[in-house]
Amino acid sequence: MHPTILYMEYYTHDIDPTLIKVGFIQIRYYGLMYLTGFIAAFYYFRFRYRRGWFSLNSEEVQDLFTYHMLGMMIGARLAYVFIYNWEQYQNNLLEIFYIWQGGLSFHGAAVGFIIAMLLYSRKYSIGFWHLADHVATVSSLGVFFGRIGNFTNGELWGRPTDVPWAVIFPAAGAQPRHPSQLYQSLIEGLAVFLILILIDWRERKKYLHVNETKNKFNVSWERTGIVASSWLILYGTGRFIIEYFREPDPQLGYYLGHFSMGQILCSIMIVAGMYLLLINIRNKKPETYSIPNS
Repeated sequence: MHPTILYMEYYTHDIDPTLIKVGFIQIRYYGLMYLTGFIAAFYYFRFRYRRGWFSLNSEEVQDLFTYHMLGMMIGARLAYVFIYNWEQYQNNLLEIFYIWQGGLSFHGAAVGFIIAMLLYSRKYSIGFWHLADHVATVSSLGVFFGRIGNFTNGELWGRPTDVPWAVIFPAAGAQPRHPSQLYQSLIEGLAVFLILILIDWRERKKYLHVNETKNKFNVSWERTGIVASSWLILYGTGRFIIEYFREPDPQLGYYLGHFSMGQILCSIMIVAGMYLLLINIRNKKPETYSIPNS
């Protein structure tokens, strides 16, 4: 360690995760961050609907959120139980339902989101890829806010380091660590969101046709699925890199001496994203619909 670092004073994480507490009612920063993500997604969808770029109105978006919340919670919990911590739960099956004790997997949540979209698109006869393109974009906003929530909770910390911006998380000991939650918020969340906005802009310029009449928009997307496929690649790549700064799950450690479980799952995401991007470029999946112009 560099000698000047020995006497550096690092920030010690001492944020109270509870914003407001009245009796047994608590408002925690973590839940507030997720709520903020859903609100941002709602207004993003509404903005696009009013321009004819998205086929779901506000009521339909609320139904979509219900599907996604259920899919996210079920997928995130089951993936954590069976992939990350089965040894703990195999002899305590009832604890699988103790979600309040923590233990969720982002990759499981992503699978839950996909299943929820499949069910929703089939029930309401909406193109899956049209839906996935929009959900993929706003999911990056969810990651941005959600990882800030992880930081305020003082959880999912990074590996020990001596960088000037290191943080001491008391629950992890006295060593300063990478604030990897903030790295994830900026890279997997904000940066991916901005890149997807650029990809969407390009897709709209080349492949979106809107015929506006007095009473409605007649809309045609010549191809869909490019944004969603790109999200798999971008998120997977960003997460794979940041895993080098994040402390791996202690019950799993490293595979092949170098790779975390998160990196293995991200590798699958990247390969899947590349395959789907190629398929969606070669075989265009159009989406047409009409919505009120009001």
